Amino acid sequence: MSVSTPVWDCHTHIYGPYDRYPLPKEALYVPEAAPFDALRAVHKSIGITHGVIVQAANYGSNHCALLTALDASKGTYRGIAVISPDISDEKLAMMATRGVKGIRIGLMSHLGNSFDAGKVRALVERIRPYGWHALIHGEPKNVIAAVDAAGHYGVKLVIDHMARLAVDAPDLAACLDDVCTLLRQENVWIKVSGVDRITKGRLDAAEAKTVLQRLLEAAPKRAIWGTDWPHPNLTYPVPKDDALLSWFGSAVGDEAMLRAVLSENPSSLYQ
Repeated sequence: MSVSTPVWDCHTHIYGPYDRYPLPKEALYVPEAAPFDALRAVHKSIGITHGVIVQAANYGSNHCALLTALDASKGTYRGIAVISPDISDEKLAMMATRGVKGIRIGLMSHLGNSFDAGKVRALVERIRPYGWHALIHGEPKNVIAAVDAAGHYGVKLVIDHMARLAVDAPDLAACLDDVCTLLRQENVWIKVSGVDRITKGRLDAAEAKTVLQRLLEAAPKRAIWGTDWPHPNLTYPVPKDDALLSWFGSAVGDEAMLRAVLSENPSSLYQ
């Protein structure tokens, strides 16, 4: 890609500095500080020009760190918030003016979440007036249920972290088919991030390339990529971001597809 082409990392988190943005006492885990300046340094080192900061689950609805980072980025970063259905219109409007483009709906049980169709619908209804999308983070069963609940509201739905399609699961093939079926819907997108999470850190797992290629074939114009920096809450060694980008480029292998996923698609989604 040319030097003038934006290159997007569509999944990052920031933590801290903790003297300014402390985590609540009830946080499920406490990662090492990973402030916005550190994220920008990583991005510069691997050629990323634009980014998306996803509100860290353990910050709850306190978006101070996220919004301050968006202000400092001068439009080169976008934000994904975590909200409740009773959030005020004033707060939604404020976040929209500062670069928030969507919300994350967490459905992973290990993070204390569960599927609630009524809540999913309520959240999607709240964000629809702003043109935001909903980032759905869950395993295949809950992702399918959430898309079914929210699919009729005219809101873009982005499946997070490849639907957490664990490559060692006995039902991988069936679950992958189900996710690809979801991607036939024009409002459903896929984020092909978290390859280390679906392989438990094994970037050499052949199944990971198969999963990636199937998802990209299903939605080549509705796929985006991200590092998941700083890779919180892992049970295996933290992957290197340049290695993740290199793996992705090698697994895709097609310059036009790389341009779509790293530049054209996210530029459209986060405009």
